[in-house]
Amino acid sequence: MQVVKIIHDDFDLVIECNNFESTFNKAKKKQSQIYNSTSYTVNEGNISIYDFDSKVVENINIKNSYPVFFENKEYFIGINLKNNSIENPKISSRIKELEEKFFFRKEIQFLAGTINFGNDLGKSDLILSYSLNSTIKRIKFEFEVFPTKLDYKNDYLKIIKDIEENYPYLVLDFLKKTYSSFNTGYAPNTDLIWWQVFGGLYKDFINSTNLILSKPHSRITTIVKYTTADKVKNWSPKLEEEYFQNKKNSSKKYRTENKVLTTNTIENQFFKFAIVNTTERYKRVKKYIESRYSKSISPSFKIEINAIEKELENLKMNPFFKSIDNFNGLRQESLVLQKATGYSTLYRSWIMLNSGLKFLDGIQKIETKNIAELYQIWCFLEIKSILQKLLNKDKPDDVELAEIQVDDFVFKIERGVKSKVSFKDKNGDIIDLYHDFSYNLRENDENLSYTIPQRPDIVLRISRRDLIENYKMTYLFDAKYRLASDDKENSPELPPDDAINQMHRYRDAIYFTNKESEKPEKEVIGAYVLFPGSGDIDSIKDYNYSKSINKINIGAFPLVPNNNQNKELLEEHLTKIIGLNTEKVISDISPYRQNKYLGNNPIVLLGFVPSSEHSKCFETDIEPFYYTGIKKPSKFGFENLKYFAPYEKDKGVKEYFEIISYEIVPRNQIKNSPKARKGDVSDRLLIYLGKRVIISGGNYFKISDGKIGQNPYRYSDLFNLRNIENEKIKVLNFNQ
Repeated sequence: MQVVKIIHDDFDLVIECNNFESTFNKAKKKQSQIYNSTSYTVNEGNISIYDFDSKVVENINIKNSYPVFFENKEYFIGINLKNNSIENPKISSRIKELEEKFFFRKEIQFLAGTINFGNDLGKSDLILSYSLNSTIKRIKFEFEVFPTKLDYKNDYLKIIKDIEENYPYLVLDFLKKTYSSFNTGYAPNTDLIWWQVFGGLYKDFINSTNLILSKPHSRITTIVKYTTADKVKNWSPKLEEEYFQNKKNSSKKYRTENKVLTTNTIENQFFKFAIVNTTERYKRVKKYIESRYSKSISPSFKIEINAIEKELENLKMNPFFKSIDNFNGLRQESLVLQKATGYSTLYRSWIMLNSGLKFLDGIQKIETKNIAELYQIWCFLEIKSILQKLLNKDKPDDVELAEIQVDDFVFKIERGVKSKVSFKDKNGDIIDLYHDFSYNLRENDENLSYTIPQRPDIVLRISRRDLIENYKMTYLFDAKYRLASDDKENSPELPPDDAINQMHRYRDAIYFTNKESEKPEKEVIGAYVLFPGSGDIDSIKDYNYSKSINKINIGAFPLVPNNNQNKELLEEHLTKIIGLNTEKVISDISPYRQNKYLGNNPIVLLGFVPSSEHSKCFETDIEPFYYTGIKKPSKFGFENLKYFAPYEKDKGVKEYFEIISYEIVPRNQIKNSPKARKGDVSDRLLIYLGKRVIISGGNYFKISDGKIGQNPYRYSDLFNLRNIENEKIKVLNFNQ
């Protein structure tokens, strides 16, 4: 159906789009003010847009209207030329790919092509250029491209602002079909910013330059000369008296003053400096664009930027500047630069060119990255913000953001160069959040993929201290600015199927290499898609992508700016992840078919140590051991007993050991033990010890239940040893 029509004396331009009303209705759900959210302009001709009542294009209010251009929609553009004298008609664009999509059939005077804005949102234009009676005409149609998955005026702006606060200028890009508007600000000025601002100021800059050259500012100034008496033209009484006193000295020189009108003023010196400096910077940036984007820019754009360079060069070489001195700075404010015709525009343009940008809606047309890329970065920053809130932190404890700036012109985060923010929880846990973490095939890496590299968008890694030393739990997030329902009318907003499948592949492909184990171990506990969905919480919880999170820890969360209700689902899950203890997390991992994972909180035997001599058996780093008295532990040798903690007399426990093995031996065969008795052949339990772990800084802790010694053996578990409450180790009522 037709959505736009432009009637001009020379042509009729028609823009068509399939399933337009369906797309509009999707966008309408996101934007309450959609019916008066945009406007359309054309420098020549009359615009009509689609009317929902009459179902045809109408001359309705285009200054306060609704959008007809949307992301990822194909638009057909047909231009019927009315005058056979029109030559070389074309759609002009800096982007070669866009120009090449249009073709001209001369026999019927018809220019046509298609355009799809993809994930580029914001303001855009369509420029029709042609020659008529030796005059080049450029008809410029301006409009805005809206999203169907976000509120354009609020969500999109928040994404840009949130990213800019953390990654200055990362939202900027080059050779996009759309742009956003920004104010001039006071910040570092890069070539990319300078170039894009210059594009908006160029005409004003040239016009003000021509105005100045046609009527340059001049000023009466006094010229002082020292000359002999025969060359003095105007004799003042003071000079006559000086001459009378020195008339016998014919070589005497006299000081004379003459008032003349000059253009060599501070304002014209600034004018010269601005022209020369702008020309040189333009040439440098133009050369960079031509070399880096040679395959992407269109032939017409090359002609345009060459013409601008030539015009600037001609201005720089103007004879007027030969009599103008070099500029050495403004010593005081100049009313000429602030108010005079031509000078004030030039001065304002100069300030704007060298001031950088503020990321507010303003007047500068700046191209930005596509929304899919911005959404991914924003999701990382949003999770960071949620973690700060949950951990009651004003900011992360450590920040390593991987902002990469290439040649002062291109801003991007290179793939594989990860950003990282870290938080330290009050319980000692370390929470690391990564953006663009890369799992490669390098076998010396602790985490890797054995098949192909895996690059999830966001990685959350929690280093636990509650049970196993530095046990790391890894959760992955992929941000997808897509919906499974993008092409389905009146369907629910679901995450794309392929994105969910990717979460399963991540968990199956990423491994942890344990040096103490022959086989690699699975690394990822949970994996989730973040997508721009909506809906009430009860409905979302009823979808499979939400219910699967509790079952298998794979699923999806809707996440868009300014929707705090849906964000609560992600907040609740992150709260759960942070609050779970290691035993609970591990026990929730689905086992292989018909297998059952063993308990993940091992039992610890607490054994009485009656003397400092006895403690020497395990204080050595070489083959430490412990042996019992005649009375042995009531329960020993079962599979979940993994650790031993010596309880020193009158002190308590300060450490625990991994149990390597054990055996029953006669007392007289225990070597390197104190007070060995040659004739004592009574049985003892001999426990061979391995890795030693000091608890809570090496302080001693007693048990919570009675005194050890009367009953020389008690049982606890690893969690209780690593999480001591009220300065006492909790013992178990153990019935093994």
